[in-house]
Amino acid sequence: MNRRDFLKLSSATGLCVGGSALLGQAWADGISGTGAPQGYAGKFLVMVQATGGWDPTLLCDPKPGLNQTYNAPSMAGNVAYAPIGTEADLFFGDHNDKMTVINGVDVATNNHEAGRRHMASGRLGAGYPNLAALAAGTLSPQSPMAFLTFGGYDRTQGVVAPVRDGNNARVQEMAYPDRINPGDELSATYHSETAKSIIDNARQERTQSLLGSQELPRYQQSIDTLLTARAGAGELKLLQDVLPEPDGNGDFRKCQLLMAAYKAGIGVAANMSMGGFDTHDNHDGNHIPRMNNLLAVVNFLWAEAARQGVEEQLVVLVTSDFGRTPNYNGDNGKDHWSVSSMIAMGNGIPGNRVVGRTTDGHEIENVDPTTLTDPLTEEEGGVRIGPKHVHRVVRDLLDISDGDPSALFPLGTEDDHLPIFG
Repeated sequence: MNRRDFLKLSSATGLCVGGSALLGQAWADGISGTGAPQGYAGKFLVMVQATGGWDPTLLCDPKPGLNQTYNAPSMAGNVAYAPIGTEADLFFGDHNDKMTVINGVDVATNNHEAGRRHMASGRLGAGYPNLAALAAGTLSPQSPMAFLTFGGYDRTQGVVAPVRDGNNARVQEMAYPDRINPGDELSATYHSETAKSIIDNARQERTQSLLGSQELPRYQQSIDTLLTARAGAGELKLLQDVLPEPDGNGDFRKCQLLMAAYKAGIGVAANMSMGGFDTHDNHDGNHIPRMNNLLAVVNFLWAEAARQGVEEQLVVLVTSDFGRTPNYNGDNGKDHWSVSSMIAMGNGIPGNRVVGRTTDGHEIENVDPTTLTDPLTEEEGGVRIGPKHVHRVVRDLLDISDGDPSALFPLGTEDDHLPIFG
């Protein structure tokens, strides 16, 4: 196979050649004839990014004095929220029992790219992967759809190959490459069963020969990537068995694909983004519909997880670039503000919990590092919660803190550990 064909094959299956030094680590068994790796069945992390910079005072850190659309917050258990519509009522009412809200998060920037990176990776500076990519690269990088991603900050820094194509027709083509019509179970095939057996045997012999003749790590890595791509095409057949009829809403279809990939044992972690939150004018008129759309997608994600029977394994982290200013500007919009919130939900996350504080003017209050709710000045030892603190506890929750990729991307010291999840 020449280099061009190799790159085409890798690209068609969503794999980045040379993108991960870990891709081939599970293939010793596959080459020796014991088959592909077992399907992934651990916790499934989905990151949801509201790109553009959301307004937490119109979500989980309500401030009636700073808004023109409501006079008092609503409550779902211990969780206060802004009464902005039915989707918010459903989101907080149905899910507050598995939700920890982190308010007063210090993003430390008003820049879109830096803020998005900080919230998605835990580090303000460049060079760290999206948390879902880190999870996939630690837990099962060889899975065919280990890291599914749809926009936002989704850098992998080489720990896993991203899969960005959610087109169901393309999935069918990858899953059934021998069918003349990939979407038809009764379709004729290009090769007979005998011919396919001969091809498979010849391919395995050639692979073993290639592996035996190459000693340079770079060439071995390329061969490993090719093996992952080929085996992944076979494992994608499992995905076809659990994919539901596609929903008419494009964002809902992404949720369906994510949950089906996990159900099939070939998805490990995922990332989604929804834009339109950079509302420098007509803030309420533009922002509230986008916020409700965001919550509708997360609500659907949980409903689809329940339909697929995998709700107990789902972990969701909802973030944004930063927050919006407390006051409206001359165009009735709100500008960039470095104070934001994050919402963690799901398996292992304490429910009905709110940590972090902001003032009535939506400025950060330092909190007691033990309770994370009681105000405490900096001189008294109070702390500001930052994205790294949230990322540290989510890494612990996913049991990836001690993995090799996490060691390459440290987030402070033990002194930076805060009991966000209790």
